Amino acid sequence: MSENNRDVKFWVGFFIGGFIGAVVLFFLGTKEGKKRGKDILDEFADKLESFERKGEEIKGEIAETATEKIDSALAHIEALQERGRETTAALRRRFKNVPKK
Repeated sequence: MSENNRDVKFWVGFFIGGFIGAVVLFFLGTKEGKKRGKDILDEFADKLESFERKGEEIKGEIAETATEKIDSALAHIEALQERGRETTAALRRRFKNVPKK
């Protein structure tokens, strides 16, 4: 790595660090910054609460849809089982009357 490239990276890091420090100082060191920081946190909490409510609604919808599909599948399985019992009974009646050789 060349000396010039290291110098550029140093200065970029220096300015980024300074910017981050200024932002932190603004939010922690001034009354306006503390108020803005509190407002931002309150807004974030409100959005988080809204997302939680929407998530619960979606969860309920998914659960309802899944329950309907499961009920439908079980009804279909029960119908197939009944058909199988009827077919088995018909076959037994049919072969019960067949003379043995």
